[in-house]
Amino acid sequence: MGSKVKRSNWWGTILLGLAAFGLSLTLVWLNVQMVNMAYDMKQLRSRLQSEKTLQAKLEVERMHLVSDYRLQELATHLGLSPPVEDQVRRIR
Repeated sequence: MGSKVKRSNWWGTILLGLAAFGLSLTLVWLNVQMVNMAYDMKQLRSRLQSEKTLQAKLEVERMHLVSDYRLQELATHLGLSPPVEDQVRRIR
C-alpha cells in the first residue's frame, strides 16, 4: 500500500511539473507575441508618419501648381490670353 501512495504522489508531481512547464511555455510565447506586435506597431506608426509627411508635401506642391499666379504666368508664356467676346459661346 505504501508503494501505491508513493507512485500516485510521483505521478501527481510529474503532472504538476508538466502543467507548470506548459504554463511557463505559454507565458513565454505570449511575451514573444507581445514584443512582435509592439515592433509591428512601431513600424506602422513610422510608416504612417512618413505617409502624412508625404501627403503634406504633395498638398503644398498641388497648391503651388494650381495657383492663379502660376497659371497666369504659364498662360502668358504659352501665348494665351483671355477670350474675346465672340469666342465665348453661352449655352442656355
